[in-house]
Amino acid sequence: MTGAITAEGAIDPALIDHLRAEMDIDRVPGLSVGVLHEGRWATAGLGVTNVHHPLAVDGDTLFQIGSVTKTFTATALLQLADEGAVELHVPIRRYLPEFRVADETTSAEVTIAQCLTHSCGFDGEFFENTGMGDDALARVVARMEILEDATPLGRLWGYNNAAFYPLGRILEVVDDDTFENAITRRILRPLGMSGAGFFAQDVVYGRVAVGHTVVDDSIVIARPWAMPRSSNPVGGLIASARHLMTYARFQIEGREPTILSDALRTASHRPAGPVGDEPAIGLGWWLEERGGVRIVSHGGGANGQPCHFAMVPERGFAMAVLTNGSAGGTTARRAIDRALTSYLDLPVPPAPDASIDSALLADGAGVYQTHLDRWRIRIDDDAPCMEHTVLGEWLDDPYPATSFEPFRVPVAPVSPDRFLVAPGTRNESLARFLRDEHGDVAWLRHHLRTAPRRPLPDPNTAVPDPRIGPVK
Repeated sequence: MTGAITAEGAIDPALIDHLRAEMDIDRVPGLSVGVLHEGRWATAGLGVTNVHHPLAVDGDTLFQIGSVTKTFTATALLQLADEGAVELHVPIRRYLPEFRVADETTSAEVTIAQCLTHSCGFDGEFFENTGMGDDALARVVARMEILEDATPLGRLWGYNNAAFYPLGRILEVVDDDTFENAITRRILRPLGMSGAGFFAQDVVYGRVAVGHTVVDDSIVIARPWAMPRSSNPVGGLIASARHLMTYARFQIEGREPTILSDALRTASHRPAGPVGDEPAIGLGWWLEERGGVRIVSHGGGANGQPCHFAMVPERGFAMAVLTNGSAGGTTARRAIDRALTSYLDLPVPPAPDASIDSALLADGAGVYQTHLDRWRIRIDDDAPCMEHTVLGEWLDDPYPATSFEPFRVPVAPVSPDRFLVAPGTRNESLARFLRDEHGDVAWLRHHLRTAPRRPLPDPNTAVPDPRIGPVK
């Protein structure tokens, strides 16, 4: 079968050739891949760890896995539920009495399960460097009081990084330990994931990839390498493709020693978010259906190190692609899409018809904004477009915004309320408008983010710098 793991435990050359071609197009210096199939797994590496000090990438090369870390945080919270130490559907304030966001009702009512399913309401695009001390997580949770609601609590999901700060802090409080120690003790060590960790001192003994980006047509190292310690529950784990194959075996099969009951492990792979919202979301996982088969996945995007991790539990299949180039997310997703067809014969989703009249987007023309980004949908000429303006710095952005000039990309409607962004390119993506109970367009969802609609800006009024002040 095309794409199968060979008897020697190597990945089929056709998949390796495909990965090599894709990473060349996306200018990815290095890539590591792991595949689990029919009870066997294998890893491989391509390219180099660092364009300045190159070492060959292999299956044991350590990458920042970014938001795939959220699934480890979720697993640890499910362990607490297994132990009876927490309940998933009670307010966070039972465990963190001091928890507060801008809206008091949300502060008092939001639950662990709503954070795990990104349906917790408050704006999730929030990053703060609160230092490297053991109090880093407690301090960033205290800073969340500035976060306004972006969606109705429990009704819609919107990808929420900030939701994982209080989840990580609950783990610290219940275990009376640091988040990093708790994850190591609860998951990494029992699964035998030796060498994975959160800090430079954990991984410096191994072969470590650094992120890269393209500036003025040159590939350069993305700096800084490390995320703030406060972001560790959100995206701080450093691991290899081999580690993720070990993790996939646990997620798919369960393993001895048992670290999570089969009931909760499998429940985490089933829809648990707001009813009727799509795609479905599990307890820490994104869910997709192809040919009647459920795909359970999560992506990650550390500084210059995008990755993607996908499982098909009912077929015993998993694949991880870790990269160290800023466009590597495209490489990873396209490779996994190919593998789902070549290994499992799952259908490729049909390309949407983008020949529909742009007037169908008229209801949604306007401005949508989160804590860090503004999107404006314009259809007032013959070339409908989306304007994206960065409003604040991502702490892990190697070249943070120094102005608020919008970046414009074309859009093409595919149905009422749905449209392609950058149609016909490698970065083509699907966006949609979401309507409120009155039938009015109230949110824009793109790349899993759900941004509320805002009034059109006054052209005669300067846009204030929305970045928040320094941590005190």
